[in-house]
Amino acid sequence: MNNKIFLSTKNKIIEIKEDELRVNSILYKERQEDSTIEYMLSEDITEEILINKAIELIHYYYIKALEKLVSAERLLVLTGAGSSKDDELFGGKLMTELWDHIYTLVNPDFNFNTFLTTLEIDEDVKEKKDLEIVLSKAKLYLEFKSDSSINFHVDTIEKAILQQCNFSLIDKSIHLDFIKKLTSRKTKQSRLKIFTTNYDRAFEEAGAKGGYVIIDGFSFTQPRKFSGKYFDYDIVVRENSRTSSTENFASNVFHLYKLHGSVNWEKRDTEIVQIDNPSKAMMIYPNSNKYESSYEQPYFEMMSRFQAELRKGGTTTLINIGFSFADKHIFTMINEALNQNPSLNLVIIEPFIKPTINENFKKLFELSKKSSQVLIIGEFFKDFVINLPSSQYLDFNGNES
Repeated sequence: MNNKIFLSTKNKIIEIKEDELRVNSILYKERQEDSTIEYMLSEDITEEILINKAIELIHYYYIKALEKLVSAERLLVLTGAGSSKDDELFGGKLMTELWDHIYTLVNPDFNFNTFLTTLEIDEDVKEKKDLEIVLSKAKLYLEFKSDSSINFHVDTIEKAILQQCNFSLIDKSIHLDFIKKLTSRKTKQSRLKIFTTNYDRAFEEAGAKGGYVIIDGFSFTQPRKFSGKYFDYDIVVRENSRTSSTENFASNVFHLYKLHGSVNWEKRDTEIVQIDNPSKAMMIYPNSNKYESSYEQPYFEMMSRFQAELRKGGTTTLINIGFSFADKHIFTMINEALNQNPSLNLVIIEPFIKPTINENFKKLFELSKKSSQVLIIGEFFKDFVINLPSSQYLDFNGNES
C-alpha cells in the first residue's frame, strides 16, 4: 500500500505509512469495550478500513479547527485547477489532461510531436506533460526567430486551452454550497473574497444559481467594463426610504478576483469588457512570461489586492483549494505574508499530500509541521465542502445563521 498523508499541522500528522495508520508517527490504536484495535494491514484490517478510519480522524480534527478559522475577520479563498476538476461533477482539466487533449487534435497542419522536436523538448518534460515549459520554450524561440509553423502551433494550443476551459458546470451544487457556507458572516467582518487562477466561470455560474451578486471589478452597466474602483463598491439595503439613515449590507454578495483572466474577457482598444464569446479571450496562458504578464492590467490590480489582503492586520484565514503553489510570484506573496503577519492562517486542501509536488509546496509542508499557521488537509474539494462547517455567526442581514 502506498504511503499517504491525510493531515499535517503543528500538533497533528495523520498518515498511512508502511501499512500502518499513524498519528504523530505512533500506530493508531482504538479502544472498544474490552478490546483494542490496532490499525495496520492484516487479515481483519483492510486497506479500505485504514483509509476510512484516517478520513474519520481528519474530519474530527479539521472540522473543529475550521469552526474558528472561518470566523476570522477576513476570509480569503485561493483556488486553482483542483477546484474545477471532477469528471462527473465539474468538467475542468488539469495541465496533464490538457496535454493529452492536445495530442488528440485533428488538423493536417498541426503535429504536436514535430512541434516538440523542433523545440528540442526533453523526455523528462514529455513524461511530466509540462505544457508550461513547452509554451515557454516556444515563446523564447519566437523571440529569436520568426517561424510561422511555431506561431501556428502555439495559437492552436492556446485555442484548445480556451475551448477546454470554457465549460459549463455539470453540477453547480458543490460550488454553491461552498459559497453559502462561507458568506454568512457578521457585518463587521469583510466579505468573502475568492481569488482564482482558473479561467472558467465555475464560481460565476454557481453564484448566479444561488442569486448572489458578484463584485468582480466590472461595472454593473452594459457592456460591463473593468475598473479597479468597482472592487471598493458594496451592496446595501436602505429601509423605508432613500433618506433613511439605516443601511444594512445586503446578503448574498461576494468578491471574485480572476488572477489569470477569464474565458469571457476581451480587450477593446483601452477597455476590458465581459462578453459571452470573445474573439480573443484575455487569459495569461501557462508559460514563464506569466509573471511579467501579472504586472499588466487588469491582472496587476487583482494581484495587488491579493497581496494587500494577506498583509492586513487582524485575523485572516486563507483557504487554498486545488492550487499547487507552482506559480512562484503567488507563492512568494503567501510565504512572505505568513512570515510578516502572525494573524494569518493558511488552510490547504490537497487530495494527495505529496511533499515533493514542487519545491514551493514542500516548503509549506515543512512549515506546517512547525507552525500553527498552516493546516494541510488531504481531501478532494467536493468532500471538503460537505464537511466544511457552516458559519455559526450573523449574516449580512443581522440574522442568526
